[in-house]
Amino acid sequence: MKKIMATIMGICMLGACCITGCGEEKHTEHVDADKDGICDVCKEPMESTEHTEHVDADKDGKCDVCGEPVSGGQTEDESKVVDNEIQTDSASFEYVFNSLYKKTTFVDAAAGFNNASDITGGRFFVNGKYYNKLTQVGGRQDVKVELYNEKNAMMINVAAGQAFTLPSREVDVDYTIAKYRTQYKFGDSVLTFSAENQNPYSASTEGPWYVYINEWAIRHLVNMKYYENQNLTLLNEDELGFEIRPTGADPNRAYPTVKEGDLKFRPGYEVYRFDIEINDPGETEYPFYNIGIIHEVNEPIKAAFFVLKSKTNQAEVRDAILQSWRIFNPKGIARNYFENKDPVPDPHWNAETKAYFEQFTTQKTKSWGVFSLSMPGDEASLHPGGGTYDLTLEKGKAIQKYIEEKVWGGKKYDVYMTYTHLGTGSRQENVAPHYYPVDMSRALAGGNGFNGKPALEFTFQYTTNNNLVDQELTPMFDIMRGKYDEYFARLAKDIKAYEQPVMFRLNNEMNTDWTSYSGIMNLLDPDIFTSTWIRLYNIFIENGVDNVIWVWNPIAKSSPYSGWGEDLSYFPGFDYVQLLGGTSYEFNNYTGDAMTQYITFKKHYSDLYEKNKPYFEKWSMIIGEFACGSGGDATGELGRNRKAQAAWVRGMFEELNAENPAPYAQQIKGLIWFNCNDYGGSGPAGITNRLRFTDAEIGDRKEDYSDLTETWEAFKTGFANAPKVS
Repeated sequence: MKKIMATIMGICMLGACCITGCGEEKHTEHVDADKDGICDVCKEPMESTEHTEHVDADKDGKCDVCGEPVSGGQTEDESKVVDNEIQTDSASFEYVFNSLYKKTTFVDAAAGFNNASDITGGRFFVNGKYYNKLTQVGGRQDVKVELYNEKNAMMINVAAGQAFTLPSREVDVDYTIAKYRTQYKFGDSVLTFSAENQNPYSASTEGPWYVYINEWAIRHLVNMKYYENQNLTLLNEDELGFEIRPTGADPNRAYPTVKEGDLKFRPGYEVYRFDIEINDPGETEYPFYNIGIIHEVNEPIKAAFFVLKSKTNQAEVRDAILQSWRIFNPKGIARNYFENKDPVPDPHWNAETKAYFEQFTTQKTKSWGVFSLSMPGDEASLHPGGGTYDLTLEKGKAIQKYIEEKVWGGKKYDVYMTYTHLGTGSRQENVAPHYYPVDMSRALAGGNGFNGKPALEFTFQYTTNNNLVDQELTPMFDIMRGKYDEYFARLAKDIKAYEQPVMFRLNNEMNTDWTSYSGIMNLLDPDIFTSTWIRLYNIFIENGVDNVIWVWNPIAKSSPYSGWGEDLSYFPGFDYVQLLGGTSYEFNNYTGDAMTQYITFKKHYSDLYEKNKPYFEKWSMIIGEFACGSGGDATGELGRNRKAQAAWVRGMFEELNAENPAPYAQQIKGLIWFNCNDYGGSGPAGITNRLRFTDAEIGDRKEDYSDLTETWEAFKTGFANAPKVS
């Protein structure tokens, strides 16, 4: 987690809204900066049925928006749905090249695109389907055009208002999450392109682009310690075209920064290029990364991100792509084409795990748990009598007993959650590994949904330094190299030996900038995340694991605000996930009247439901961790917002216990309260987010929570009024 950053970002966004007036209800057109399908101003769906002209993208004679008959325009015979083979309709080429925009918009002389007659073929992708022709673009269409000549391919993203040229005619394009990013496979390379148009720092006096590019894009790419720690080489270190200022040059940032990018590579544009080799690649499929970021000088928001990964250094190809890039006014609406599939039980599950999954996902009640402390994973503490085992077990039982009796009024844990990291250290050869705590899992959990014991949610993270990203350390490259395979095999065998079902929450909050496995920590490439997820899954299967339910748990609002870093970019595939996880905190750190400012549980999780609905509507969700704070002392008096916290909890139970719960509440099957604080210093005086609700004599820091009795009563009442198991 990085709750401090999320709180700061909320303040920054609020400041920007005050300046731009985004909070006003009156507006002339929908705005969807966070790309959640809901207008940021009026909260109406972006797919509103209001429209000024009929649109018939699928040529069925009916308007795609309102369903009314459409007269005129192309008929079914004139424009047909086709496979993705290259089309040769010259009229379409003329329309795209000469009429869709100005005649000069798509001229790329260096690549042989001088006029429409140079085009030998094309593909016309409209709202998820390929057509044999394109002679018009509607206001609610998502149009992508691929134009081919004898040697090259021009990729035109009409909805994004950007285009560029690739040095190949053999291109396999993936538009699955084209609203966020598009991928192009050609030769021995994969190019990920995202047209960026989000920058929450519009009110920054430092300069919106300066803040965005340094904090949410190149922060690690300009730090030489990052390359050293991961055994990477920055091949163009001496030819970057811009100056890297050392840590301390910017008093507001504790890392190297770049005042301005390369202004000479392409006059009128600011460019950032990084050519990176993964040394000792082992089993890494693509050991070379050629990254390019480009925007027009004085344009603080719109930019293009290109991440080209290859089997050989393709710096010249990346450079040609950057030179060919052009930006123009977007037309239509960008969309995703991610298939909304039902969750599928893992075919490797044993009968007990199948039964638990069925019971968990179909229950009318909710499964509750709390995270208070992690079970030890060091070798010395795995068994009774060793290391910290006995002390941790005693403390874990005491905290659970206290919460169940004093805070929850007799309600028992349904789920016991623990965290384990990969280990502690730097490179794989000197990491002290953390192992799966089989014995303590049996003692504190051991449930299967039917035996009266809590089921286990095991959160496992690819980090060796507790996600302290400022240390410039991530184990992801060594995982790709195969250096952790033996360790993963032991992890698999230990989890199998536990025998009971395990909700395995791997690498939560990946769509952020504060985890070791996030895209910003790994060459701006979420594919590194998905490949290492699949690698672990396959090792589990090879070792006979039959009791793991895989939980995919992004945070509700992605940060960095970007397309390339959105949550779906991190989805490993339907074969590797069975349960949806959710996380959205209400830190409740307001300095004014919190009762009028806090964001309700309903708002947090109905918004998340609407974001997920197009892709995971029929999935069950476990809120992998959440809480509402009572007010940290870093922004005011400790516990000052306790009444708002209690009101928040009461509102939560009103939603969950309703006779006819809203769809978002029905999707939620489990909830884990995060009973830990965020600290900016030591002791109570350093609490930034006060999320705990346990008594002083139970926790490690001897902190007093007796002021939260109203919150405790809200929990007791909520559980007393909850639907009972029939």
